[in-house]
Amino acid sequence: MHTTKQDQPTAGCPEVSLEVSEAFTELVKLIKTLRSEHGCPWDRKQTPETFHHYILEEYHELVHALNEGSHAEIADETGDLIFLVVFAAYMFEQQGIATLPEVLHGVISKMVRRHPHVFGEVKVRDAEDVIDNWAKIKASEKNIQKRESLLDGIPRSLPALNRAQKLARRAAKAGFDWTKADEVLLKVDEELAELKMAMSSGSQAEIREELGDLLFVLTNAARHLEVNSEAALNETSDKFERRFRYIEAQLRSKGKPLEDADLQEMDRLWDEAKALEKSTPDTNVRSVK
Repeated sequence: MHTTKQDQPTAGCPEVSLEVSEAFTELVKLIKTLRSEHGCPWDRKQTPETFHHYILEEYHELVHALNEGSHAEIADETGDLIFLVVFAAYMFEQQGIATLPEVLHGVISKMVRRHPHVFGEVKVRDAEDVIDNWAKIKASEKNIQKRESLLDGIPRSLPALNRAQKLARRAAKAGFDWTKADEVLLKVDEELAELKMAMSSGSQAEIREELGDLLFVLTNAARHLEVNSEAALNETSDKFERRFRYIEAQLRSKGKPLEDADLQEMDRLWDEAKALEKSTPDTNVRSVK
């Protein structure tokens, strides 16, 4: 799969520096050496099946660096993720699935095709127009047209909240959806009542099922409220971590082990951390770490 001349994004585009080209070439050479007969035993034995969780791990480390890290950490984690993705692409080449040039030319063609407002004559008013055009172009592509279900193409490896939200968003395209957020909240109340009934029954299987139903409906509430459920939960987890670290730090400053503190004292320190965050929102009590 190669881009045609008219597909190549050259007109009006900034040139890629020789330094970038040389760096990518060096990266590919490095990976080929690692995978060679006289390379690294660990790298040689990797397969796409054994490798995918390393990519997921590095992706999450990059996200963490973006949220918490320095510029150096962001650059380092970006490099790790690029290395693993190119490493995986080279394994596909070795298996005869696709060569590196085919992979690169393929994504270039796709991105040019999906940006006709940049590389063609299509006019757009705003980002919403871009999203609408993107969806229409994507739906017309052969690999998408081959899908048997509207839900095909959503990976099971996605974080559970993201997957739930994407599944529901796809189903909504066919009209299988609530009309407004208030209706979803009524369903939340219904699922919560069913979870309480399951808890009364004592059946762990029923509790698991009803808790899953409740979480799924909550992601739909997030979708209707235009909130990314994964991001919202991560932010709340960050908030919990900051406040609990504050509790630990305050107890430590008093020479008191965490296990010697009772719930009442920890609740008081939690409220203290909460009040401090509200009074100094930019610091988010990070200084106590």
